[in-house]
Amino acid sequence: MDATHRRLLRLLGLAIFFEGYGRSLIAIVLPYVGRDLGAAPAELSYALALIGTGSLGVLLLGPLADRFGRRRLLLASVVLLSIAGPGTAAAFTLPSLVGWQASARMFQDGALFAAVVITAEEMPAAHRGAAQGLLGTANSLGAGFAAFLFGAIDHWPAGWRGLCLVSGVPLLALPFLVRALPESGRWLARGESALHLPPRAYRGRLLAALVISFLAMSYDVAGFTFATYFPLTSYGWSSAAVSAMFIVAGGVGLPGWWLGGRFADRYGRRVTAIVFFLGLMVAQVLFYLGGPSVLWPAFALMVFCQGGKITVLRSWATELFPTSFRGAATSWMAASGTGGAMAGLALAGRLEPVLGGIAPALAVIATAGIASAVGAYAWLPETRGLELEVIAPEVA
Repeated sequence: MDATHRRLLRLLGLAIFFEGYGRSLIAIVLPYVGRDLGAAPAELSYALALIGTGSLGVLLLGPLADRFGRRRLLLASVVLLSIAGPGTAAAFTLPSLVGWQASARMFQDGALFAAVVITAEEMPAAHRGAAQGLLGTANSLGAGFAAFLFGAIDHWPAGWRGLCLVSGVPLLALPFLVRALPESGRWLARGESALHLPPRAYRGRLLAALVISFLAMSYDVAGFTFATYFPLTSYGWSSAAVSAMFIVAGGVGLPGWWLGGRFADRYGRRVTAIVFFLGLMVAQVLFYLGGPSVLWPAFALMVFCQGGKITVLRSWATELFPTSFRGAATSWMAASGTGGAMAGLALAGRLEPVLGGIAPALAVIATAGIASAVGAYAWLPETRGLELEVIAPEVA
């Protein structure tokens, strides 16, 4: 990657840093939200599942990226997530919190998928995986920033509501992004017509990708959603102790994003999928069933494997389809992942009273990692080092 590529990645990382902050914040402050709004664990799980429905809005945003451009959608999404996120501070009932957060989630996903599509279309073929990993690292640093501020929640003005207001900071960077962020060259060079439905030749590939995204995100999101709640309520940890785990152990695991991308560029997407999908499953089982002594190393492994897993999923999502349908396809895969996340959270709420706690419920859900790994290896093609036009040529 040359200086132009690195500059573009810095701009995209700036655009989605606070996407990571806003997306992770509500799960991090979940115990405080539950206490403030008088919500039980099962209610919170269902609320988070409903918040996830906001991500289904990318089904509308994806075709807009193909029609009007990746850059325009990215900038518009940054504006709107910066409004809806702080609006959550005004929520005094669980339904109103769900409404604000679901709205924010729609544009968080819009910003994220627009950024990953630009990355795929602008980076050299041999380094697309690493580039997606670096972009994911910037996004995860936003989540880490939320964990850092969580350590001061008891002293922060307005508590969790005050932390929600921080989500409006991207508005300050908007004038700079408008001036500096370029449009995708591949999108500018597209034909006049854009496909809004999947070309017939790609429908089987799309179905396989949707199933794998659903399975892969079903256990991922459920496991990370309760990573704050579990040590606070099960082991009596303080918010500062949980924040320290997120920052230190999470920092140890953060290279998983970049290393997962490098691994995918060197050894291929399919092998990488098996390693990181199964690794995340093992890490989550250890976190929830291994006792307090393994929480730190298990969380580090969770973050490491999640980084590699999402990197390979994003690489595939932006490589498997032609430019005229790439935005829509990427949004469809994101929506499928959201469906999986909602299903995992809803299943956790259902299994929690049956299995006697949220920990065994999440351990059971983590076994979806086996099915997602097998499906990824068997159904999706290898794309390592190939130009996008070779992987997915345009068809009439």
